Amino acid sequence: MLPPPFLGNPNKTKVDGLSVVLSMLSKRNQRKSILKLGLILTMIFGLASVGFSQTDETEKPSYTFRGNISATNNGISLVPTFSLGRPAVVFELSLGGERLSFDPEIRFAMDGKPWSFILWWRYKVIKSEKFNLNMGVHPAFVFREALSTNGFKNDLMVAQRFFASEVSPSYNISKKVKIGLYYLHSLGLDQGLTKNTQFLAFNMNFSDIHLSDQIYLNIRPQVFYLKMDERDGYYANTSVLIAKRNFPLAIGSIVNRSLRSDIIGNKDWVWNVSLNYSFHKTFARNN
Repeated sequence: MLPPPFLGNPNKTKVDGLSVVLSMLSKRNQRKSILKLGLILTMIFGLASVGFSQTDETEKPSYTFRGNISATNNGISLVPTFSLGRPAVVFELSLGGERLSFDPEIRFAMDGKPWSFILWWRYKVIKSEKFNLNMGVHPAFVFREALSTNGFKNDLMVAQRFFASEVSPSYNISKKVKIGLYYLHSLGLDQGLTKNTQFLAFNMNFSDIHLSDQIYLNIRPQVFYLKMDERDGYYANTSVLIAKRNFPLAIGSIVNRSLRSDIIGNKDWVWNVSLNYSFHKTFARNN
């Protein structure tokens, strides 16, 4: 759901450490400083994670490329402001090794207009049989139709920029039952956007529920708290997926219920149905 700056001032040829700190703390340069910090954290996180993942050569010398392409009657985002509200196509991809992965989420309306581009970098900090801890950062671009001077929509699209970070611990109760927490903090980087969005969820994952020898069901209920600047709300939602073993197509649905919210754009009930196509490829690493 969410959401890049460029470094440097061309009028300065020499900058000392104190002036950088003062500049970043000044109100006038606050937005640019957030942009700079976001890009720096993305680069550092990515480079550090690459270094850690390359040192762990003994686990499994392979890379994976997987993805899910879904067509839905209603483009839903857990953050109501970012929901599309009409038919959409969503590309969720992942490329990486045992620790680090690049997980872009590219979303379009059915008419071909962009909805949002979310460019995740994720790192598996802890991997064990029972407990896992993942962390991630991303820049994101949410597209909106621009308004003309008379207030009507036109064919121009405006990209609204965000930078977000996440932490997601989880615990495997059994092979088919998992519980977890998810926290996301997003910064709006352009004028007129929500500056701070905080998302905290408790979720459960029930996987591989047998409906027959070939058909199975995955269910993922969660409750979450959402705060956007001074407005907030409590929600519950459930994701359901019905699939056939060794078959790439599946049917999914999301139902979202607002329990109490004063966030603009919120609806009490939101739901959709999706047709999903998934794939998974593994490539051996050359030593």
